[in-house]
Amino acid sequence: MPFDHPFYFLRHGETSWNRERKTQGQSNSQLNETGREQARRAGEILKTAPIAHIVSSPLDRTRHTAEAVAHHHNVDLIFDDGLMECHLGDMQGQPHGPWLNDYWTSDFDPPNGEIFSEFANRVWAAMARAVALGPDTLIVAHGGLWIAAHEFVKIKPALMPMPNALPIHVVPGKGEWKQQVLS
Repeated sequence: MPFDHPFYFLRHGETSWNRERKTQGQSNSQLNETGREQARRAGEILKTAPIAHIVSSPLDRTRHTAEAVAHHHNVDLIFDDGLMECHLGDMQGQPHGPWLNDYWTSDFDPPNGEIFSEFANRVWAAMARAVALGPDTLIVAHGGLWIAAHEFVKIKPALMPMPNALPIHVVPGKGEWKQQVLS
């Protein structure tokens, strides 16, 4: 099993496009004021966690969220392109709609974008690389990664959709991950 020890997961803070329910995908949107505060608060919550590594998507919204946590830890940030959100092609920047749920169930392939199964395999491999660094790795990424992870493992309790900047601790087990929200 590629996930041999507990790790942390943190979705980026809120962006204006999150608030407006616009599809971001790999667009490089920025944290809004709420998102910056959420990232700061997540950093405070994780201040006493034994974070050994921080691996982040390189997109600005995740980078800035990861920096808010790294501020409290003496670790370098590692950026992995494999942790980027799904590339939704021509749908990026469009309002959320029924097509988005169809994407998550592999019933819609966005024009000029990444099909869901390719996305799921990409991010699963990237998450496994991050966790392989050792115990207490923090992955800072996107909500779509959590949806994709469900393709490979049961996650309990269910936390869908993944809220912005809500730190969770994950304990992997055979075929099932147990997650605990940190506050």
